[in-house]
Amino acid sequence: MFNLTNNVSAILFITTLINSFNIYISWQRRKAKGGIYIVLAMLGVAFWTLSVGLDYAAIPISLKVFFEKLEYAFHNSTIALLALFSLTYADYGDWLRKKSVKAFFWIVPISNILLAWTNDWHGMLWSGFARSEFGNNTVIFERGPAYSWGLITGYLMVLIIILPLWRATHKGSDLSRRQARLLFAASILSVVGNTVYLLGDQQLKGVDWTPIIYSILGILFMLALYGTRLLDLVPIARYTIIEQMRDCILVLDENDRLADFNPAAREVFGISHEHFGKKIKMVMAHLPEVIESFSSNPGSTQQITVVHEGAPRVFDTHLTLFTDNLGKPYGKLMVFTDITKHHQAERSLAQRLSEIQELNKDLRESQSQVVSQQRRLAKIEERKRLGRDMHDSVSQTIQSLIFYSDALMTSLRKEQFQKAISVAERIQESGRRALKEIRLLLYETQSQEANEITDLVAVLKERFSFVENRVGIQTDIVLVGALDSIPKEWNENLFWMTNEALNNAIKHAFARKVWVRLCCSPQRLELEVSDNGKGFDITKARIGGMGLDNMHERASLLGGTLTIESQPEKGTTVRFGAEIPSR
Repeated sequence: MFNLTNNVSAILFITTLINSFNIYISWQRRKAKGGIYIVLAMLGVAFWTLSVGLDYAAIPISLKVFFEKLEYAFHNSTIALLALFSLTYADYGDWLRKKSVKAFFWIVPISNILLAWTNDWHGMLWSGFARSEFGNNTVIFERGPAYSWGLITGYLMVLIIILPLWRATHKGSDLSRRQARLLFAASILSVVGNTVYLLGDQQLKGVDWTPIIYSILGILFMLALYGTRLLDLVPIARYTIIEQMRDCILVLDENDRLADFNPAAREVFGISHEHFGKKIKMVMAHLPEVIESFSSNPGSTQQITVVHEGAPRVFDTHLTLFTDNLGKPYGKLMVFTDITKHHQAERSLAQRLSEIQELNKDLRESQSQVVSQQRRLAKIEERKRLGRDMHDSVSQTIQSLIFYSDALMTSLRKEQFQKAISVAERIQESGRRALKEIRLLLYETQSQEANEITDLVAVLKERFSFVENRVGIQTDIVLVGALDSIPKEWNENLFWMTNEALNNAIKHAFARKVWVRLCCSPQRLELEVSDNGKGFDITKARIGGMGLDNMHERASLLGGTLTIESQPEKGTTVRFGAEIPSR
């Protein structure tokens, strides 16, 4: 029933053992991308070569036909699984989601298998069987009309295996191209074996060399599995991602073994092709910060510092997980972006900012000292001015009072009563003037410092109460809006402008009534000081007289404008307006 001594069967049984070992190896790496397809394909190859070996050992035709049907089942399943692996390996896995592609990979192998197992009913695949002249264990299978269908679909599957692998030999890293070349060579050998069977001479009739060629294919797979660690590594689909990026890139498999890297990573981390397939903890033992970065959350960014050629280099790290069509992780991609120059610029900027802050602090202290000195000088100047005012106004008024008093006494002695009454009126007027000037000098002596003025209206009302109201001058103050929107530092200049205008109304205009109007909005402030005094001709006024220079200078400091309207015997109005700066 079986002749197990022929050379063909022996070779096929050895091939089966080799493929069984391949099954064991691929099973250890079944969770890698496309790994399950390789496991099932190696399983199919093992049963296929075993069936072919038993087929060549079998003697009865019926038994040989049975094993041929098994061969057909395992052959069609195997090439379909290898086609699925080829597409997945070359990163065409998205195609497998299409309904038409799924239907193709189900319909084609199943239709061929059904043709073989139902051939006894229709004879469309094999129309007859005849003994070969080369021995009783070889049989010629006469081809039926459906044999062409099996031939076309079989080579279509082989084409699907070859083309993606051929594409994979021209892209990716050196490692992935080396893997693809081995797989491509193996797939070409399977085609060669089948072609020899179809086109060989009569001495080869009845012998299918395809599974024998798979012994060589198995050896190539062994080299791929061990020599390049095919299923240990994540296939790299895009050359530009790995080879041409300036960022350092490390790729790990699901077991944290080094799968790939680009030239930038080779230079910075000091790694080589000898480190492929080794644990990252072993490869990067000299750089623990790199190892730790792989423990970060996917999608997050961390910053690490690596010493390269004696100088620190700063990197932003970004971890990405590779997942298959089912969402299962099968690898990791870590991108190290060199931000050393940016980091150095930030540090330099922070240092300059610190220096500027220190300089600003010193400047504020110096400014405070200057302001304090200016206040001291201002007080000295104010005392000098008060002294001059005392001499120019109060002293002269008192001198007038003494002179008029002597004249009054003389008139009374001479009984010149009309003249005495006139002199007495002059004494009364001089007394009132002296009272105004003394009250004004006392107020200015006791006036608040600039940094103490927080409520402008309250300070002005206090002045009215201390000066104008006590010397018989009517006063009025009107506020439209609120002064909350003006800067606090404005209060000083606004007060002294108003104070100067009120002083002029008392000293020079001899006003009997004064009023102040403040109109404030969030964007603008307007100040108006008016009196009903004797007024003056502006065109003839002495430049800088009556404190006009001081008022214009303070108005300029606030970024506003100051105007004065006056006519003889029609009073005087001082107006100030300025835009309020936004806070």
